[in-house]
Amino acid sequence: MNNSQQEAFEAIRGYLDAGEYHHFLMHGVTGSGKTEVYIHALRHVLEAGRTGLVLVPEIALTPQTLRRFYRIFGNSIALLHSRLNDRERYEAWKQLREGKKRIAIGPRSAVFAPLENPGLIIIDEEHDSSYKQEDPAPRYHARDVAIMRAFRSDAVIVTGSATPSLVSLYNSSKGKNTQLKLRERHSGHGMPAVNIIDLKKYRSSGMHGPLAAPLYQAMADALDRDEQVILLYNRRGYAGFVQCETCGHIEECPSCSVALTFHKYRNHVRCHYCGFSRNLGQNCSSCDAGSVKQVGSGTQRVEEELDGLFPGSSILRMDQDTTGGKDSHARILNSFGRGEHQILVGTQLVAKGLDFPNVTVVGVVNADTELAFPSYRSSERMFQLLSQVSGRPGRAAKAGVVYLQTWQPEHPSIVYARNHDFEGFAAAELSQRKNLLWPPYSRLVQFTFKSADAQLVGRVAQAFVQALIRVAGGIPVLGPAPAAIHRIKNEFRWEGLMKMPVAHGAASIEHLLDQAFAAYESEKPKGASKVRITVNVDAV
Repeated sequence: MNNSQQEAFEAIRGYLDAGEYHHFLMHGVTGSGKTEVYIHALRHVLEAGRTGLVLVPEIALTPQTLRRFYRIFGNSIALLHSRLNDRERYEAWKQLREGKKRIAIGPRSAVFAPLENPGLIIIDEEHDSSYKQEDPAPRYHARDVAIMRAFRSDAVIVTGSATPSLVSLYNSSKGKNTQLKLRERHSGHGMPAVNIIDLKKYRSSGMHGPLAAPLYQAMADALDRDEQVILLYNRRGYAGFVQCETCGHIEECPSCSVALTFHKYRNHVRCHYCGFSRNLGQNCSSCDAGSVKQVGSGTQRVEEELDGLFPGSSILRMDQDTTGGKDSHARILNSFGRGEHQILVGTQLVAKGLDFPNVTVVGVVNADTELAFPSYRSSERMFQLLSQVSGRPGRAAKAGVVYLQTWQPEHPSIVYARNHDFEGFAAAELSQRKNLLWPPYSRLVQFTFKSADAQLVGRVAQAFVQALIRVAGGIPVLGPAPAAIHRIKNEFRWEGLMKMPVAHGAASIEHLLDQAFAAYESEKPKGASKVRITVNVDAV
């Protein structure tokens, strides 16, 4: 370990030896060696006779990390994840309960692993939104559950990330956790250069399929040197939607208010919300004209265009359509790691925790995709995604370079990501959120109303939110309004949102919710039982 890693480990070891609860936030740049610190801390806690828990966003996306853990801890590890069958899951839980396995590793649900006497809990990539369980119930954030479990067990919890969530950073400023900073890459190499490509300048000329000239040339040069390339495009499928050029009709899901996505390899259109799919005919389903075209692009189309641009290179695609099998993630990543393919193209899956020494060029086909989501966290997610993917190249002896293609080159998230300036981004974003009372300065309580009756669900949402406003005592309440996707699986959805100032504790939220439901009961519309109301505290 280098000096920064050793200092971080010594700080953690002090509380492990004392048997006291403490929360460390390990903020280390990509490639800084956070995993090495985790391993030393786990070894120390096992030597002390206690157990350890490691949470990762997605077990299938961390094969390289898992191999390191297995090399060191071997048969002490039990994996817990959704792709286990019932027998495998039962066996893992049984061995943990009986103490035959002393380290549990898994995604968010592993936070409930039956470990006896846990001494250390690690949450890797703690910023990742997959740690929040939204639907179905129970709704919880694994990070919060882990913090409470560590507190009740007199254990140490380490939450690590190159781009910590702003909530965790805010809690650090309030003394709720202690920051450990790893500012340099373990290899000693600097962070890769990040180049911003303004797509507006190449709109009329200079485009090679989805690639502007600078990215295309960088890829060609890298491939000529027998190096590898990773391309991120955070939209799966072949085309964003299918539209008739005669009448303008867009093919939509019959059960959801969303456009169907075209998947070329099966020549069908699919809903990514309910799973509905059907073959794509030659004629428009509305006017029967034979002028249907695919609009927009996805990873499938990018893969096809790359095949034409670089005919001598083998291309591998990684998205939800290619990773449906039990071991498909590992097969794809292992194949790329062995050098059997020169280009890896995929959705955000390719941005997470990958370490390939021969990757020297990373390109983001459209850096603006995260901004399309209607969320107060869009800028944060955009910065995190760009920072994470920018950390993939140049992690070994070969230098790396990153190209971000964008229509908004001056967007703060892109500028801060280019400069690897997390502190600058965090300060600017926190200032804006404070002015607007968004988390971490409030706790969001989201109310979702669902029913097959489009009129009734709106009336119930209005009645409930009015009752909430009356008892909220000036606490900001937004809505209700139809959800961004108004209909899913033939259920109509409305939403309301309450911004609970962070000074109010959980008991205050519970008391206010009790008051709101009591007020609503006295004036709810006729037939309200046909509407389901769900409450999501700390919605993300």
